[in-house]
Amino acid sequence: MNIGLQLYTVRDACEQDLEGTLETVASLGYDGVELFSLHGRTAADVRALLDANGLAVAGRHVGLDADAAQLAADAEALGCDRVALAWIEPIATIEERDAAVEEIVGLGERARDAGLRYGFHNHWSEVPRLDDGASLLELLPDWVWLELDLGWVWHSGNSPVALLEWAHGRTPLVHAKDLRSRETREYVPVGEGGVGYAAIVPTAASLGVEWLIVEQDELDRPLSDALRLSLETVRAAA
Repeated sequence: MNIGLQLYTVRDACEQDLEGTLETVASLGYDGVELFSLHGRTAADVRALLDANGLAVAGRHVGLDADAAQLAADAEALGCDRVALAWIEPIATIEERDAAVEEIVGLGERARDAGLRYGFHNHWSEVPRLDDGASLLELLPDWVWLELDLGWVWHSGNSPVALLEWAHGRTPLVHAKDLRSRETREYVPVGEGGVGYAAIVPTAASLGVEWLIVEQDELDRPLSDALRLSLETVRAAA
């Protein structure tokens, strides 16, 4: 199983010095990255920087307003056709859930028609079942791959291991995010929170997850220290 970094974790550093940030990520031992922005560069320029540092592209986060044709052109240059919808507004009702599913699938169909492999990255509200007994994740069609964010799964009160097992075969990428507690959104390096990656990482590997993507939404210490701790935790558990 490869270990990557979602570059949203180091978004400010990437905006200030993309070349230096990628050098740091590579020097720490990450196998690759998941993109969320091209930081004002062309896809070919980003690919060249990644190649110079021996970093693979695991996938790319996109928004609901993404242009499928442009994503496909970028994917060809980047050498990776896997994209995931990064965010929807939190849902609380059956009506909001059903409208969100329709919107997610609509973008997914356009992306699929453009030759992309399209997935969905969850936050906390898409995991719990609503009053009719179904969650948003359960209503997405099988051709949508699931980038389970295991920290948000745990934060929502659900079991990351159980959800990985339920989604077996649909999770080429998963996110390793750790939080201090379920009651707060205090982001910490993987292994310092309560999510429990010692049990999660072996399960992910056994189920065929290709990439475990480290993500820390807000860094609580110097960049290199946070990224190193997360990587060491994941490698030790693998």
